[in-house]
Amino acid sequence: MHIEQQIDTLQAEIDSKRKQIRSDRYSMSIGEWIALYEQGEIEIYPVFNKGLRWSESQKVKFIESILLGIPISSIFVYQGNSGIWEVVDGLQRLSTIYQFVGILKDEFGKLLPPFTLQKTEYLPSLAGKLWKDINHLEGSDIGFTPEQRLLVRKAKINVNIVSAESNPQFKYDLFLRLNTVDSNLTS
Repeated sequence: MHIEQQIDTLQAEIDSKRKQIRSDRYSMSIGEWIALYEQGEIEIYPVFNKGLRWSESQKVKFIESILLGIPISSIFVYQGNSGIWEVVDGLQRLSTIYQFVGILKDEFGKLLPPFTLQKTEYLPSLAGKLWKDINHLEGSDIGFTPEQRLLVRKAKINVNIVSAESNPQFKYDLFLRLNTVDSNLTS
């Protein structure tokens, strides 16, 4: 096979496969991510995902990153014909947010308890803080202030959406590409 034919064959393969993948990308506030979850418009436990794996320390550092305005890695989702998003990559980040604000349910629908933040290197006053004081104790300062909750809700996380027009196998392939570089996957 001549070099020109090899290049033409490669280009034909590239063109063919690129037509099979439909995607979009934009930025969403954490408040929007919370609303999607509360309204049942996002599925965070697809069959192939790794389950909840982050330690409390990792969760706290993630919340600290949001508060400090450190950029957060993009979330990847697959949008099926129903319009519901399935999380392909970002389960640990989203579940941390959902658990911290007190809305995370396990894969069986049981509400998980919110977690309490710990002291961090940059924000030592996070120690003992909650999203909000559910007991509404007068004079309590364990919950975030309304301003701090707004700061979190307005923070942005990019989303990459692979749509139903794409080959359905692609969501699994994407998951493998994004997750086999740095973590051992379980069966």
